[in-house]
Amino acid sequence: MTLYRSANAAGEPGGPGAPGEPGGPGGGARRALVRLVRAVRRHVDLLTNSGSMMAAILVNSLLGFAYWWLAAKAFPPEAVGSASAAVSAMTVIGTLGMFGMGTLLIAELPRIPAARRWNLIATCLLIAGGAATLGGLGYVALAHLAVPALRGALGSPLWAALLVAGIALTAIALVLDEGLIGLLAGRTQLLRNIYFAAGKLILLGGLALLAIEVTGGEVLATWVAGLLLSIVLLVVSLRRQGRLGSVRPDPSMLRGLGRRAFGHNLLNIAMFLPRTALPLVVTVVLSTRDTAGFYTAWMIFAFLAMVPSTLATTLFAVAAGESAALRSKVRMALFVSLAAGVPASLLLALLARPVMVLFGREYAATAAGALAVLALTYLPTVFRQLFIAIARVRRFVRVATAVAVLAGAAELAAAWYGGAHGDLTTLTVGFAVVVAVEGLVMAPVVLRVALARPAPRTVPSPRTPPPVPRAEPVPDLDRTQELDLDLTQEIPLTRPGGAW
Repeated sequence: MTLYRSANAAGEPGGPGAPGEPGGPGGGARRALVRLVRAVRRHVDLLTNSGSMMAAILVNSLLGFAYWWLAAKAFPPEAVGSASAAVSAMTVIGTLGMFGMGTLLIAELPRIPAARRWNLIATCLLIAGGAATLGGLGYVALAHLAVPALRGALGSPLWAALLVAGIALTAIALVLDEGLIGLLAGRTQLLRNIYFAAGKLILLGGLALLAIEVTGGEVLATWVAGLLLSIVLLVVSLRRQGRLGSVRPDPSMLRGLGRRAFGHNLLNIAMFLPRTALPLVVTVVLSTRDTAGFYTAWMIFAFLAMVPSTLATTLFAVAAGESAALRSKVRMALFVSLAAGVPASLLLALLARPVMVLFGREYAATAAGALAVLALTYLPTVFRQLFIAIARVRRFVRVATAVAVLAGAAELAAAWYGGAHGDLTTLTVGFAVVVAVEGLVMAPVVLRVALARPAPRTVPSPRTPPPVPRAEPVPDLDRTQELDLDLTQEIPLTRPGGAW
């Protein structure tokens, strides 16, 4: 009996039934892998920049935890409490003081010449720093005139001035980060956050080694100095690499963009304030003990929610300069968010109690149910984030702002009602019900963009010859009657004004 080895058309071993070939046992898996690799290559800008943003969040979280752990071990609780209150004020007022400049940079940087981009960044940094400074002065004035508890946390006038400077630097750093995302320089944005997180931790360690009495002002100084150091080191690094253009502010570049910046700012506030106020609702309706548990559960969920959040921000940066790529970018962002986050959210919901036990049994008893409910809101959170990104690219920001305002008010009202009629878990369930409704409202817009068919290409076939223009009809010179010519007339042989 003769045995034959199958071969393909080229005479090589294999064929339709060979393993790994399209018709073989591993063909389907191989085709899927090839498609995935091609998709990753097409969307490398989206994936790398969002990955850099996630890495920046992780670095800030891990080194931030080390920062506050060292502060709690080395300094009196009063100093740590005053510094943490000041940092919270810096974060809230600095974020509001951005005044939409960061989002405006993401939208406009891809549309302007490369030589002018740093002029626009410098202009937006100047405006954000000025707005945040005014906000900081207002906060200090309010603390001194109306809130005695905050007045005690401010300390001396020197530390109050340091707080105002920190608020301005916070806004500048946040706008700079979003400007770098607008330039699709995610690695550079990550570098600035590493400078900040590591710098303030080193400065705090140096402060702990000094034999001095430390108050909240000195701890705050390490935080503000870390912010300033990160910006300076980044500028020096960009200068050495030749990547920093002219940084002279040019307010004329914002002409005609004020309304758009204001719209983005309103949307940012509508997205930011309700979630920031949620722990306050827990405190008012329940207790500070419940607030501690809820805040911890919220921070754990925030780690998971950063996947769609960073992808949505990068999606806006990428598609703002190339709106035709919106469909494919949304599809990739949706795929990554669902593939990476849905299994993790379900696992977190199942392991909510063991996870909260890591922070203490009291935390588990109080907030394990809240963490499980929050984990189940991951899917509508994905659609919420992508809906906002699509609204920014397609420029229906006013509609998105109205939806965000109504949703935020409904979230707070539902949480208040749930807490008033139960415990922390029922409060979180009330919040989650509204988030689920938001997902149902926003999902059709996201899916319509992601699943839309690409427009057909109108490229003429090379086989089809171009149409020949129709020539004008040539008169028949033999039909003298129709042309009304008199052939008996003498034709002159001279031209007017001279002989031929």
